[in-house]
Amino acid sequence: MKVNILIKSLTEHASVKRLQGRAKVLGSRLADHHVSLAVTGLSKSGKTAFITSIVNQLLHGRDSQTLPFFSVVAQKRLIGVKRAVQPDMTVARFAYEDGVDKLFSEPPQWPKSTDGVSQVRLLIKYQNQSGLRRILSEQSTLTLDITDYPGEWLLDLPLLEMNYRQWCESFWSDLKDAKKSELADAFKQSLSGIDWQAEPDEIQIQTIAELFTQFLHACKEAGFQLIQPGRFVLPGELVGAPVLQFFPVPPEQLDVELQSEQAGVVELMTSRYEQYQKKVIKPFYKQHFKRFDRQIVLVDCLTALNQGAHSFNDLRNAINWLLSSFHYGRSNLLKRIFSPNIDKLMFAASKSDHITPDQQSNLVVLLESMIHQARQQIQYEGVETESTAFSAIKASQVGVSHINNEQVQVLQGLNKTGESIALFPGEVPKMCPDESFWAQQGFAFPEFLPAKPTSHQTGFEHIRLDHVLEFVLGDKLE
Repeated sequence: MKVNILIKSLTEHASVKRLQGRAKVLGSRLADHHVSLAVTGLSKSGKTAFITSIVNQLLHGRDSQTLPFFSVVAQKRLIGVKRAVQPDMTVARFAYEDGVDKLFSEPPQWPKSTDGVSQVRLLIKYQNQSGLRRILSEQSTLTLDITDYPGEWLLDLPLLEMNYRQWCESFWSDLKDAKKSELADAFKQSLSGIDWQAEPDEIQIQTIAELFTQFLHACKEAGFQLIQPGRFVLPGELVGAPVLQFFPVPPEQLDVELQSEQAGVVELMTSRYEQYQKKVIKPFYKQHFKRFDRQIVLVDCLTALNQGAHSFNDLRNAINWLLSSFHYGRSNLLKRIFSPNIDKLMFAASKSDHITPDQQSNLVVLLESMIHQARQQIQYEGVETESTAFSAIKASQVGVSHINNEQVQVLQGLNKTGESIALFPGEVPKMCPDESFWAQQGFAFPEFLPAKPTSHQTGFEHIRLDHVLEFVLGDKLE
């Protein structure tokens, strides 16, 4: 009796449960019945709405009429999908129900943007189609894990490859941009009050770090995309922690202090930067970014185009920089178990419902021109890639109007205040624009509220989400 009680207590222990969970994942990987999906995108790219829609489509997939290009649904082989407890007990549950409530509110609202890490696990039961699997069993279950995390935190990953000096040099080089330099005026002025040779003043350091943080927020508001360090603008549980109280020292001061015997501001800033790498970025990276099998990179090209050349160019640089932080390559049995690589990658231009259908092919071509260089390297590693324009939750309808006696397509939907509007948003450029383009551009891509879903019993209306699901999961559900 005592032995049974002991065994029961051991199996209920949190650490034992974690080991059991890892064993199940290992078994699923061995059988190739597990996919860890990376949904990658910067702030406001639509990650939370995308994950909400994927969960919604799969939960209603068996009887869905909205997924004609998702083969397991089209072939009537999907038996059912259910949510399971997320794999990591220390990570929040993805707030799917809250997102659905927002979409059904009056007027409908977009799901709340991500401000922390959350996870969702789906169990997808289906009838086998491939010969070998069908011989072994008529049915299989694919475990799909999706992790949601703030886009702001993503941009910290490349900092693991930079020491403090390199980061400082990169920052001050970026301030050659006149717009950024103006936004940094208060921060730059605060540096003039530092005695670089004296012992650091903790209160002064905190004040300057706050001005640096205000500068980063101002950059974000102005449409810049490369905001680093990301935790400064979305600190999560680290609010007020000294590890978020550092700033980039001007390059000319780096060498001055090295010649001094007194440990000063540079040494303190270097130490805190290194602690930020060690205590903040590395744990986040190890926990969430080293076991992905498939990846979808969401890119909001339209908002960046609206905000101008500085925002668009920053977005292009940020996406290419981010892609260097993931593990790419063809997978095999050993890699799938011990060190999985991303072997399929989809680049997806989000919010394609914010342009007319005749412009969506342009949006795909524009996206491909933005990621051309990084994509070549990824394909060299044997990774299958694809590009598309899609909308996870459709927010507009297409109508017809007359402009200068010509019939043109227009979009109809609700603006941010809930009023019904109809407009022609303009044309999407077919390649990354040069400087002359911005002086004469003629577009204004709208921000729509989502259209209210018709029923709780059907999947949300979308554009090409079934195409995305087929590329990412189709071969795993054969």
